[in-house]
Amino acid sequence: MPKSILGKLCLLIIVVFFIQIVSIIKMISINGLGAMVQFIKFTPFTSIVGLILSLKSLKIEREKRIVPIITLIVSLLFFFIFLLIIFGFSFGG
Repeated sequence: MPKSILGKLCLLIIVVFFIQIVSIIKMISINGLGAMVQFIKFTPFTSIVGLILSLKSLKIEREKRIVPIITLIVSLLFFFIFLLIIFGFSFGG
């Protein structure tokens, strides 16, 4: 368990990412295009907040850095998937 407030916020962002993944998987079975739209709507905000919190928390946390590192990896992954969807479908990819 992280000790700083930013570390605990990183843990909260991981929970938000998990909820987002579960809702996207559930929506894919119902409506694939709607799932993509929901992913495009929410991912930029959650991934940027996750990036900022994880980078600041990496500076503060000294002992247990696993939560900020996981948040950083998941945020970067979500952001790159967002860019792939936006630019891949926009330019006929």
